[in-house]
Amino acid sequence: MKVSYSLVIIAFLVGYLVVVPMSSSASSPRQLASSGYLDLSPNSGPVGIEVGITGQVTITPNLDQSCSISSPTAGIIIAGEACAVNGGGSINGNFTGSFTVGNVPPGQYVIEVTACPGNDGCAPSNGDFVQAVFQTQGQPVIELSPGWCCAVPGSTVQVFGSGFSLNDNPCTITGPAVLSFSCKISDGSLTGLFVVANVPSGYYEVAATGGPTGDSANANVGVGS
Repeated sequence: MKVSYSLVIIAFLVGYLVVVPMSSSASSPRQLASSGYLDLSPNSGPVGIEVGITGQVTITPNLDQSCSISSPTAGIIIAGEACAVNGGGSINGNFTGSFTVGNVPPGQYVIEVTACPGNDGCAPSNGDFVQAVFQTQGQPVIELSPGWCCAVPGSTVQVFGSGFSLNDNPCTITGPAVLSFSCKISDGSLTGLFVVANVPSGYYEVAATGGPTGDSANANVGVGS
């Protein structure tokens, strides 16, 4: 009987020792990544473009009253920002805002929105935060063929461009020398043409603008008689 009592005591102690560490490991981590989402519109473009944000945080949305935009990759990509939690404490944790892309080299940058109580700004990566990737590109450029010479009223000028936002698809070609045009953008590259209007001889600026982001590039066409 002594042996069986000893076995019972040992089994009880072993069970106790197992339970204690399991209980202590269940404490909450210091930082929790939200299970919400962040949408960037557009999600690529050149320096200086304005990017709209919409999203949601889902950990403690009923406590969040304000939000901040930052980047753990390179803080200077956020040249100017505005962010608001809808309703000043939305039970759904919805937020909207925008930022201007700062002067950074082309590449991919993590954009983060952090929501928090109060109105004194939110510490990045602390509490409710969501992330998405923005890709910066070089400034768009266009070339005209023919360009500096040889275009006459009624003739066709071809337009080639690069560096436009990956979100662009439609585009416009405008200027005093543009009578009509056709234009499209695919994967940041622009192809189009325009018919030269009946204008006096001289040099005229031609602008190609991508949509929906509004990024644009200019070049000059020479019109002769």
